[in-house]
Amino acid sequence: MSISTKKTYALKKTTPKEFKDMTPAERLALAKRLCYQRCNQSCVDQKRQGLHEELLKRRPHWSISKRQEQYDTINQGEHIPFDLAIPLPARDPRHPNETCKGVELFWEKFRCTHCGRCCYTPGAGLYLEKEDMDRICKHQGWPMKKLKRLCNYDKDLKTWALKQPCPFYDQEKKSCTIYPIRPRTCTRYPLHPPLKEMPYHLAVDAFCPAARKLAKETLSWWIICENNWAQMLKQIKEEVETNSGKAKHDRNQTSKK
Repeated sequence: MSISTKKTYALKKTTPKEFKDMTPAERLALAKRLCYQRCNQSCVDQKRQGLHEELLKRRPHWSISKRQEQYDTINQGEHIPFDLAIPLPARDPRHPNETCKGVELFWEKFRCTHCGRCCYTPGAGLYLEKEDMDRICKHQGWPMKKLKRLCNYDKDLKTWALKQPCPFYDQEKKSCTIYPIRPRTCTRYPLHPPLKEMPYHLAVDAFCPAARKLAKETLSWWIICENNWAQMLKQIKEEVETNSGKAKHDRNQTSKK
């Protein structure tokens, strides 16, 4: 494994006993966090290079045993609203330039089908930022009042949202009439904030057909994540034992003085 950022993410002081007393879930959570911090870039590189193909040869059952079950879960997004984690590292807002590789690979692989479901489906929630509204009005040559007539105001979020179906979506041509200056919400879709239970991975809206397709195409990439987590667990154990040995040596040296 290679460290992906310029920073060194050291393991916090953990004694061998503390590590031993951790539950399997706690150990895995620690491994995932350190894996994300230390291997963000190399993880993406491994997926670009097709490492999953080599790993699948060693564990052929991995790609067969639960594939249909996973496909069925992904397909539920057509009727049930939920977000789906995909095997690419999320961007850390604290270090955006050092953790952007996962997002970059996502946009390389994602192919919008221009189905318009996110544009004309009730409840899609096309929220507008002030900059969006200013940009649209300037582009259309409209006064702000005209744009607001096409929106609803969300009192809780204190923001405007375009009414559905989106007035800028051309259903006949299946295209956005203001695509070059579309709202930021649209430029990010179908990416959503990471799931609470998978905080280090990108998440997509399973309602999007193209996102579901990509989730299926990248399912086998999870084996790379699992392989890296296993290696990280081994590395953590070695670091804990090394740090404990150094601490014991330092204490002995101090007592001799």
